[in-house]
Amino acid sequence: MADDAPARLYAAFVSHDAAAAINVIERAKRSGVAQAQLFDRIFAPAMSLLGGAWADGTIDEYTFTQGSVVAEQVTSFVTPPATAQDTGVTVLVGTMHHDLHSIDKQITAAALKEAGHRVVDLGTDVRPTDFLARADETGARILIVFAHMLSTARSVVRVREMFAAGGRDDVVLFVAGGPFVADTTLARSVGANGVSRGAESALKLVAKAAAKMGVTS
Repeated sequence: MADDAPARLYAAFVSHDAAAAINVIERAKRSGVAQAQLFDRIFAPAMSLLGGAWADGTIDEYTFTQGSVVAEQVTSFVTPPATAQDTGVTVLVGTMHHDLHSIDKQITAAALKEAGHRVVDLGTDVRPTDFLARADETGARILIVFAHMLSTARSVVRVREMFAAGGRDDVVLFVAGGPFVADTTLARSVGANGVSRGAESALKLVAKAAAKMGVTS
C-alpha cells in the first residue's frame, strides 16, 4: 500500500486537499511505515513529483504554489523524531520576498533539524527586515535565503545590505535556488558566502560555518 503513497500524496497536493494528504500519511503509518521513514519514503518523493510536474509544465504556477502550501501544512506529520544531539547551532531559513516557492526550503529545513540544528523557518515571501529582526531575536548567525526566480535571486543583495546596516556583519549568508546554481557569479554579487545545492550541501555548509565560529555540539 505504501508503494503508491507518494503518487497519492502528490495527487492530494495538486488537488489542494490537506485532509486527503493527511489521510495518505496516516494510512501509510497504519500499514507499517515507521515515523522515521515517512519523510524519505513518501513525502520527499511526492515533493519531487510536484517539483517535476511544475518544471515540465504538467501543472501551472497556481497549482504548484497551492500544492506547496498543502505540503507545508502536513510537514509536521512526516518529520522524523528528533534523535540527533542538539548542536547549539541556530539556522534561519526563508524564501525571498515576492517568491512563494518552498519545496527546497522545506526539505533543507527538515534535514538540518534531523541533524540536530535549531532551525527557524520564516516561510516564504520574507522581507529583508524580517530576516534581520528574527536573527536579532534568536541570535542566529547562519542564514539560508532561498530564491527560485532571477528577480528574487538578485534582490537577496538587500538582505546583505540590511544586515550590514544593522551592524550584523557576523552573519554568514548562504543562498539557494536555481538561479544561483546556474550562475556561480550571482551569489558573490549579492554578498553571499556560499551556495546551497540541496539538503546535503546545506548540511556541509552549516557544519563548516559553525566550525569556523567555534560552535561545537
